[in-house]
This record gives sequence, C-alpha cells and structure tokens, in this order.
Amino acid sequence: SKDEILGQAFGSFPVLWAVGFITAGMTAFYMFRLYFLTFEGNFRGGDTALQAQLLAAAGKPVGSDAEHSDHHKASLPHESGWQMAMPLAVLAVPSVLIGLLGTPWNSRFAALVDPHEYAHMAKSFSWAEFLPLAGASVAISVAGISLAAFAYLLHKLDLAQAVAARFPRINAFLANKWYLDAINDKLFVQGSRKLAKSVLDVDSKVVDGVVNLTGLLTLGSGEGLKYFETGRAQFYALIVFGGVIALVVLFGSLG
Repeated sequence: SKDEILGQAFGSFPVLWAVGFITAGMTAFYMFRLYFLTFEGNFRGGDTALQAQLLAAAGKPVGSDAEHSDHHKASLPHESGWQMAMPLAVLAVPSVLIGLLGTPWNSRFAALVDPHEYAHMAKSFSWAEFLPLAGASVAISVAGISLAAFAYLLHKLDLAQAVAARFPRINAFLANKWYLDAINDKLFVQGSRKLAKSVLDVDSKVVDGVVNLTGLLTLGSGEGLKYFETGRAQFYALIVFGGVIALVVLFGSLG
C-alpha cells in the first residue's frame, strides 16, 4: 500500500513523494529498532542499573516496596503456545501473498473493483518507470533496516550519543518530547487555573457583591421605612402636607 501511495504521489506531486520516501525509510528504521530491542539480544529485565535509570526518569524512588513486589512477581519472557502462534501464522500467510493481487501490471483487485480503472492502469503501466520507483522504495527500506541492525542488533554505533554530540539542540528537543508536556502545562493546565481564578474573582466580588448589596439595600430601606409606620394620624397628615408642599414648589419652579 505504501508503494501504491508513493507511485501515485510521484506522478502528481514529486515533493510529496520525497516526503513519503524519507518517511518510508524512517518507518523501516524504527520498526526494526523496536523489533531488535524487544526480541533480540539478552534479557534486560534483571538489569538493576537500567531499572534504576527508568525509575529515576519516571520520578519514582529506587528500591521502593512496589519495585520489589513487582520484581518477585515477574518471570522470564517465553514463547507463546500454539494457541497464539497458530492464529498469527494463519494471518501472516495471506498478509505476505495478498500483495500479488494488486500488482500494477495486472491488478486483479482493481479489475474487481473498477474494470475501467484497471484497463487504464494496464495500458499506462511502464516498466521503465516502475522499476526505479520500486527499487528506490526497497533501497530506502533496506537502508533503514540496516541502520537499525547496525545500531541495535550489532551495537556498532551508539546513535543516541552520536546525535546528542552532533545535534545537542535537536537532542534536547526530542528528549523533552517536543516540549509538548511543557506547552500543555503552560497553555492548558496553568491557563485553565488562571481562567478559573479569574472566574472565581468575578463570582466572589461582582456577582456576590451585587447580591449582597441588594440584600443590604433591602434591609436598610426596610429598617428606615419602619419608623414611618407609627400609627398616629397626625404624623401621616404631616407627611401628606409635606408632599403637597413639595409638589407646589416643584410645579412652581417648572411653571
């Protein structure tokens, strides 16, 4: 499928093909790096120095009770039984051979899905174009696999030290995982906390302030008005007389 993508990209956008070409080599490198580190070489589960390094990187204390408990429960890795090997073998055989159904010079899959597209592909196929592209794809994959084997199977090259010495800034950038954790902490964690604090300040000072002020005004006005409720007719008449005087003065000033 990757060769199909590279072939289509080469015909329409060579720059995109170059990016995919380099990516194919990187994929071959890191997949075989993963394989060599996991399944080849000596078992490193009992390497106390490596365990201490990993625990220190994870921020856990060396020699903790949890570490000793996990160590006693651990066992040496071993091959799975036929119950696991048989399904993998059954899946591996068609995964290797199924590519023969999609060869560019006689794609039976394309003939089944779209006969017109199949006829166009068969007519436009050129060995002069296919062989260099296929050879380049195989070559970049072999180069990636060889580099992984040279570094992680044969241990002839320490890529980590070589990259760190040659490109210290790039090494620091990659060692800090593109600084994504720091960016996420600064942008989302700290940003969310600052936003929450601002919202809390608005809620406690503005919203609660308005509510409390309304209550105080209601309480104050009630306390003030209760003194006007004396039950004496003379006092009420005085209030009415004062109101009439105020209206006369108001209309006199306006008129």
